[in-house]
Amino acid sequence: MNLSHFFVIALAMFATVPGGVWAGENKNKNQQDDDGFFYFENSHDWSQSAIYPMSCIETKNGDAVVYSLYNKNHNQCKRNQMGTYKMSVENFIRAYMKQVQKEYENNGNEYQVNGETMAYLQCQQYYYNNNLYYMKVGCRNTGKGFQVQAYTDMYCTQKATMNYNMGVDISSLRVSFETCKACVASSSYNQYNNQYNNNNNQNQYNNYYGSGVTNQHDSMLCASADNYKETCNRACRRAARKVSSTSSRSALSGEGFSAVGKFFLWVLSLSAVFFLLAALAQRKKMSKQDAMIEDAAIKSSGVDKKYIPRIFIGFIFFIIVLILLKKKALTWFFLIAINIALLGYWMHLKKKAEQNAAVSGFQLYGDGGTPA
Repeated sequence: MNLSHFFVIALAMFATVPGGVWAGENKNKNQQDDDGFFYFENSHDWSQSAIYPMSCIETKNGDAVVYSLYNKNHNQCKRNQMGTYKMSVENFIRAYMKQVQKEYENNGNEYQVNGETMAYLQCQQYYYNNNLYYMKVGCRNTGKGFQVQAYTDMYCTQKATMNYNMGVDISSLRVSFETCKACVASSSYNQYNNQYNNNNNQNQYNNYYGSGVTNQHDSMLCASADNYKETCNRACRRAARKVSSTSSRSALSGEGFSAVGKFFLWVLSLSAVFFLLAALAQRKKMSKQDAMIEDAAIKSSGVDKKYIPRIFIGFIFFIIVLILLKKKALTWFFLIAINIALLGYWMHLKKKAEQNAAVSGFQLYGDGGTPA
């Protein structure tokens, strides 16, 4: 067998390589992926699938993004779930940014990701104030974004006790968490380009689009998420849900109460209880006639006396809900209002009791201070 025979056999083997081996564009066209990250077998049809990034969590093997993959007819990621997995922050961001860049390109635009920013997906040395640090992109505390974190070792496994603002811009690393993202996006721009390419007999590795949609091998994100997925066990899913619920509460209510704020929460709550007990004790000292007058006044306001305890309990639960939701302005308003109302009611009863005592004293001793 001569050299020409070997050449023919090699050419035939190359021609029979399945289309799913390459999940991205032609390597000659893009030399940024020369490490083979996007070279893997990918036979799944992603044209009607979706991905749902849940949150970014900290694991014993480093920070990871937890996500779910969905098959077709997923109804905005509500059914037909393939499973919930995790993927290292480095790999997920790399795949996500590649997908975003491709989608922008499909529409005739360009999405720029700073090369220095992408470098921090891996552990990098960083000199700051003449000190050596090790930096790497990891999860934000909210679990819904990323930040550059400081580490004490060259492998970025031990996080520093304090995080430093090194001025590294990672604003381009935008991942839409808790959003159902289609694996393949349609584009009329690429429909025109695809027709042009077909007319020029481009091969299958340069032909990514058909009838206005990307073909099944061009979902950079979902194909990578499927290829590099790791098992997300019960503890992993619990951590992801915890981050999601915490983030949702924070989004609804903002920052929580400070240490001083918590102190005054206790002060106002205890003072409200004190004023309530004082008012009830003072009410027990009322004469039957005054009690009847008080009950008549309450009834005339349209409130049945037997519902007052229920209303008060409901009000307490309402304030507790405001505290849990960290609605600080409303919490302070209602706590102060109930304190003023209870204090006012207690002082009213106390003043009335003093007036009755004075009248009784006058009737008993007369105007001259002598017994009548």
